[in-house]
Amino acid sequence: MSTAADDVLQLTLAAEPAKPKIANVPGRLGPDWLNRVRAAAGAPWKRRLAHAALVIPRVRAFERQFLPLNDEDLRKASMRLRGIARGGVKLERLIPEAFGLCCAAIRRIHGFQPFDVQIAAGIVMHTGGLVELATGEGKTLSAVSPAFLNALTGKGVHVTTVNDYLAKRDAEDMGPVYRLLGLSVGCIQQKMQDADRKAAYQCDLTYGTASEFGFDFLRDRLKVRGGQAQTAPFYAPWMGHAGNADPRVQRELNYAIVDEADSVFIDEARTPLIIANPTRLATPEEQQVYLWADRVAREMRRDEHFRIDLKKDKIELTDGGRYLVRYSNPPHGQHSHAMDKLIEAIEKALHAYHRFARDHHYMVNKENKIVIIDEGTGRPMPDRHWRDGLHQAVEAKEQVPINMQSDHAAQITYQNFYRLYKKLAGMSGTLMPNFWELRRVYRRWVTKVPTNRPVIRTQAADSVHPTEQAKFEAVVRQIQHMMERGRPVLVGSRTVEKSERLSKMLTEVGIAHEVLNARQDQREAEIISQAGQQGRVTVATNMAGRGTDIKLGRGVAEAGGLHVVGIERHEAERIDRQLAGRSGRQGDPGSALFYVSLEDQVLEGLGPKRQRAMESLGQSGSSRPWAIYRRLFKKAQRRIERKHYRQRLDLMHYDKQRQEMLQDLGADPYVD
Repeated sequence: MSTAADDVLQLTLAAEPAKPKIANVPGRLGPDWLNRVRAAAGAPWKRRLAHAALVIPRVRAFERQFLPLNDEDLRKASMRLRGIARGGVKLERLIPEAFGLCCAAIRRIHGFQPFDVQIAAGIVMHTGGLVELATGEGKTLSAVSPAFLNALTGKGVHVTTVNDYLAKRDAEDMGPVYRLLGLSVGCIQQKMQDADRKAAYQCDLTYGTASEFGFDFLRDRLKVRGGQAQTAPFYAPWMGHAGNADPRVQRELNYAIVDEADSVFIDEARTPLIIANPTRLATPEEQQVYLWADRVAREMRRDEHFRIDLKKDKIELTDGGRYLVRYSNPPHGQHSHAMDKLIEAIEKALHAYHRFARDHHYMVNKENKIVIIDEGTGRPMPDRHWRDGLHQAVEAKEQVPINMQSDHAAQITYQNFYRLYKKLAGMSGTLMPNFWELRRVYRRWVTKVPTNRPVIRTQAADSVHPTEQAKFEAVVRQIQHMMERGRPVLVGSRTVEKSERLSKMLTEVGIAHEVLNARQDQREAEIISQAGQQGRVTVATNMAGRGTDIKLGRGVAEAGGLHVVGIERHEAERIDRQLAGRSGRQGDPGSALFYVSLEDQVLEGLGPKRQRAMESLGQSGSSRPWAIYRRLFKKAQRRIERKHYRQRLDLMHYDKQRQEMLQDLGADPYVD
């Protein structure tokens, strides 16, 4: 039997806040007088950060007020705020109290005290802005307060990330904070049943991937068009049955916070979300066009039979190529096509050979199927297919079973889907390079938030080499040098093939290492979490730059921290910045260095003639200061980024015109 003294002791222990594991550094957002000036006369994105900085002292005051409360009193404070929010009071008036309450709950559950910069980022996101927070600055924690505040209205909040693992991890890590404050949390995963999905969407906060939220939206539209979404008649309760329950799983699109926003808004924006009808294996007669096109494409030579337009990423036959096609015994019969369609099939086959590389753009899995590899993350995408016969062309190239093309049932682009939300926010470590595109497409300003501690990571100029073999040998020597100093090394590659090639060279010289690419993606978090341990070498594709923190092992900081090696420049500078940002997190020491060669694929941005000239120069065996060609890599990278930007805009405009046309016909704009 407990005494009154025991009850008081238990209450005191429950209310005592945990000591923060990483200290907040005050003053990182600048002095108050400067923030007042910026709030009144600064640029729009700077005004938002200045306004947020001025609110932080009030947030800290409420945090100190809530810290001594026990769990029940914290929940009561949250329910009081929920009543005020649902009573119609503007959420902006509740920011200091709601954010202070969240800070107290986070410290109670996790022992973290949110940094000033994290609170400022959360306030900017509440107003519907995008924030750039450096890698390792705690983006997951930054999203908690704005998500909590907007969930108080009961209309639902979607917290979006890039894969199922991260969505589940974030929901499990942050769920106790929300539940302490009386809110419910759901998580959407692939292959969930509709009943479970609906229950997750009915929660106050729902975690999931961008693609799952988009596909659920499209599936609900298909149900509406099919006449399934009929509400129960008014007399149903008196008749003892519920009638036809609404099968839609999603509520209205109220507020979304997009983690790794550059991946969703930029990288994924070139690929629309499409729900296709079921497919099947092609019969031998149905395969003949693809097999014939594959055979003819093998015989064709560049510039003689076809030309590649790198700006438009398009392949066109020359007159010589058309002549070869006409007299190459084209297929005929029921499953053949007209000549113009046959020429399109040839162009798709050429695209499969000259624009798509195995273990870079796709891989062949154990079931002998083509699996697309996401270029931005290096992750396999087993449910994704190329359109318009391109997937079949790759299947014919790799001599795997060919599937029939499937018809599209519904589609939407990421750009158009996320603009359906009443309020949209996002965060990433690399948003500033696409500042104006994000403003133009999503009508959102990007705000760069300072780090909690100054970044002391060093990054030397790129190391340029004549050939790829010379580059890889230099990388191996660099890894050996770092191992002698006791520093861990993270090597980032663009392709599966390059990561496995380097792995083989490291094995030959006796360097123990871990490999993380699309073949080992299930072990991603486990491998990356250990990459900061002393003497550890990790070879990974671009997926290493997303989601999982790399914490330094004992003695590593004193040795110089994590060293990041990039063995090729990516087509987007943002991905390179993500990779380099894996080191030097939270003020830790670290370094990054990129190795490039005149045979690198990124140089195709200079044009085919210039690219071939650079390859020939590198292979000539001459000796010269190769560093003089360093600027060409940046130039090529910028050209490719401009090409991808045009592709994203073209897709957005095409989708918009398609929707307008369907609306004029009285049809659903999202359902074919």
